[in-house]
Amino acid sequence: MTEPTNQTETATQVREALLCAARVCFLSSDFDKVSIRQIADEAGVNMAMIRYYFGNKLGLFEAMMIEHLKPVIERSKLIRTTDTKSIMADIINDFHQTMSATPEFPRFLFRLMNSEGSMEVKAVVFKLFTPLANLIPMPKPLLEKCTGTDPMLVKMSMMSLMVFPYIIPAPMAELHGFKLDSDFYTKLTQHNIKLLEQGLFGEQD
Repeated sequence: MTEPTNQTETATQVREALLCAARVCFLSSDFDKVSIRQIADEAGVNMAMIRYYFGNKLGLFEAMMIEHLKPVIERSKLIRTTDTKSIMADIINDFHQTMSATPEFPRFLFRLMNSEGSMEVKAVVFKLFTPLANLIPMPKPLLEKCTGTDPMLVKMSMMSLMVFPYIIPAPMAELHGFKLDSDFYTKLTQHNIKLLEQGLFGEQD
């Protein structure tokens, strides 16, 4: 950590170090197996700082999740007031940018939600993803333009296209000739947007 110039900078550095360390620790192991001491050691700070800034390990976990999902969460707040076709592209693009920055994150979520771990941790995930679940596939005025489609099936199609590429086992991807790198995810994202828009809206303006 760099030498701070004042207390505000010190607080910011400590908090950011803890969030970064939490992401490293939680993504590489089960929540229940990660200790406060382990996170503090990874961050290079006293473990009392976790209690000071976040209250406890669960509070730090939630803060880490919010920080990581911030772009998608902020987009969801803006999208609620519009009914343009760009909504779908915005959702998929933001999800891609957030997940491709840390490909381990969606795999971590998949592992967490399928585990027998803490229900409190899963409750945090549900709380953060509920606004997104209510938003997807898109606002009602736009869905009404998609004649002959079931909104719930549209949602599942979007979720499948958005999530599966990030959780597919690497050996399976290699078997089919996919190289799971940033360039691949970017191209796939644009392809999926085009695929969905043409499938749902055809040549509509």
